Amino acid sequence: MRRKMRIGQISPLNLPIPPGKYGGAEKIIFQLCQGLTKAGHDVFLFGTKNSRVKCHLVPILNKGLWQIKPKEHIPYYAYQMAVIAKMAKTLRLDILHDHLGPISLSLYGQVKVPIVHTLHVPFKNKDRPWAYRKLNAKLVSISLAQRKPFPGLNYAANIYNGIDLDFFSFGPKAKDYFLWVGELSPRKGIYEVIKIAKMTGIKLFLIGRIPPPEQFNDHIFFKKYIEGQLNKGKIKYLGELPERGLKRFYKGAIAFLYPLQWEEPFGLTMAEAQACGTPVVAFKRGSVPEVVRDGKTGFVVDPLDKKGRTNYRGFIQAMERVRKISRRDCRRWVEENFTKEIMVENYERLYYNLLKNR
Repeated sequence: MRRKMRIGQISPLNLPIPPGKYGGAEKIIFQLCQGLTKAGHDVFLFGTKNSRVKCHLVPILNKGLWQIKPKEHIPYYAYQMAVIAKMAKTLRLDILHDHLGPISLSLYGQVKVPIVHTLHVPFKNKDRPWAYRKLNAKLVSISLAQRKPFPGLNYAANIYNGIDLDFFSFGPKAKDYFLWVGELSPRKGIYEVIKIAKMTGIKLFLIGRIPPPEQFNDHIFFKKYIEGQLNKGKIKYLGELPERGLKRFYKGAIAFLYPLQWEEPFGLTMAEAQACGTPVVAFKRGSVPEVVRDGKTGFVVDPLDKKGRTNYRGFIQAMERVRKISRRDCRRWVEENFTKEIMVENYERLYYNLLKNR
């Protein structure tokens, strides 16, 4: 029988764990904290005081940065690293699991326990890979597609994100609407999905977070191109819903539409939709071919047509065929690949391997 570990989870400070609404990485951290604690490990979350977890909480801030809205974030993360460096020995941690990014590299040389870094966001340039490579940091990708720009880094594992199937229950029968979920920013395909809805005349429900003014470019995009198109005709914006409300709309959708405009490392909303029985139609970007089984749980569509333009025609053709997809097959696909239990077991196995080979 394997020994129980003392595991430090390093959380972003933007939101509590779990997040009330928006926050993909925070959802994953919550599932890890709960699952590893249930498995008998001592888990210590370095996060905000208003987090609600069953593990040990080491509070860094009373509330999240998105709530207190400081002018700079770096000083707060520098303080977080100082606390972790001090507490790692006091708490007798076996391993640290980072969900932040390069700022956690400042712990190297200060703590003696292994550190593993989950890459929740894609690489935007060469700076982060340079730092990870210099320190030979042990990385976890959340899709194989995420590795493509920098395949030579020290990837310790590829572990897909997992969801709670007890919560995202199966919906055997669709209603009369299509669904899109995400932040209302250009990379998520909000402009394209509205255009598709207008071209086809479908009823489309939109759910998600409006980019705040602090996200200047995304906020300007929303104000200029999106705001005036909401709640007109058959296009309804339902706001940023908590998971309980979101689940209801997943279960009733004909399909989840996702005309992505970026190389998303893992689309958690795609897994949530399929868990509820809803097939996905998405552009072939980032992790989409790994999360959606083309022709079986939805359709993976080339993002550009032969003339190099957005492939609206191909996307709409896939929508016309989507009712042939078995909703039960969508659920089964997630059960076999993207559950919280599978994710926790994979991380637990990784921790043991890192401790064995340190």
